[in-house]
Amino acid sequence: MLTWKQSGSAWEAVESVPLADRGFRYGMSVFETIAVVAGRPLFLDAHLERLRWAAGDCGLDLPQLLDFDFLSLWTGLLRFYVTAGTGGPCDPFVGNVYALFDQAEVGWDLSALRVMSCAALYLPRPGGWKSGNYWQNIEAISLAKRAACDEALLFNPAGMLVGAAMANVFLQIDGTWVTPALETGARNGAVRSWVLSHLGADEGILESRDVAHCSAAFLTNSRIGIRSVRELDGRPLANEASGIQQKYFDDIFAT
Repeated sequence: MLTWKQSGSAWEAVESVPLADRGFRYGMSVFETIAVVAGRPLFLDAHLERLRWAAGDCGLDLPQLLDFDFLSLWTGLLRFYVTAGTGGPCDPFVGNVYALFDQAEVGWDLSALRVMSCAALYLPRPGGWKSGNYWQNIEAISLAKRAACDEALLFNPAGMLVGAAMANVFLQIDGTWVTPALETGARNGAVRSWVLSHLGADEGILESRDVAHCSAAFLTNSRIGIRSVRELDGRPLANEASGIQQKYFDDIFAT
């Protein structure tokens, strides 16, 4: 992995985040993950807009982000972090900006997933922004792996479906695609928004009975794009996502 910090008028390579930074000490950070394909960032403006919104929720005007040399990265995932910086737990959010690059597979034509519902209630951040405190998400996906599944669906204390541990989720119910509404704590993902605008899907309040009733499902995030679910809570599902997967590839990867 490669790490940089925005300092003055340049990005400077660094070895690590200082331990005194509250982004490390308390998980007080927000981030956006950007897929980079052959040096080209996907949905860059949408991701930066979401990062500014999340930082604003923390009481911070996001510093002007310097242009980043994406062409030097080739293919992988770049994550912009905005951390609280040093200080006491209740001190203002400073807004140190870091970039972390992980060379990884990014693609649309990946194998379908086995997904399970997580019994533990999930406490999402208000507004659904992505914070550095991902312990609940990691625990949920670890439970799924131990059950020979790939991902886990999360439900908030009101019993509403929020999404998957590392992705947004779309369910096909009575022929209509639906994804959890943002007020449930669902993450406002850039790929999620693309699907909403290109698939004609709805946002709504979904519960466990909707999960049990759905005929098809797929997950979305920056790394996987759109990935079909072949089995949900042990129940085989139809693969109805191939059309939107192909459109995503044609519109995003092939341009």
